[in-house]
Amino acid sequence: MNILISSCLLGEYVRYDGNANKCEDVLFQKILNENNIFSFCPEVEGGLSTPREPAEIKNNKVLTKTNKDFTKEFTKGAEKALNLCIKNNITIVLLKAKSPSCGNNMIYNGNFEKILIKGSGICASLLKENKIKVFNENELKELNECINA
Repeated sequence: MNILISSCLLGEYVRYDGNANKCEDVLFQKILNENNIFSFCPEVEGGLSTPREPAEIKNNKVLTKTNKDFTKEFTKGAEKALNLCIKNNITIVLLKAKSPSCGNNMIYNGNFEKILIKGSGICASLLKENKIKVFNENELKELNECINA
């Protein structure tokens, strides 16, 4: 099965701080070995550099601590992710939890207070709106069940 996965979870150094979020879980490795993986970072694909200022969603805009507006770049990256999914018949994605791009259940509140609220990042929202199933690295069991359903 074709699966899009956040590049940072695959160990690529694309996080805002220049690091990765490599997932070391045994089930993650099994999923990688048994499926056709497409690595994707919506923020980088949207034109942002690594490293970059941290950003959070506030009032439907993606803003940094210094009030730079990254909404255009985040939206462009999300649209590229959707196009990649459509082109490659990807109906299941694994994205980074809590990210303003990729978070699928919870995101930060937009005030840089490390407070999580219910919500989805820009990319996760667009993919879900287009009937693509979105999971995060804490939902590997559910993802694996979906793949094997």
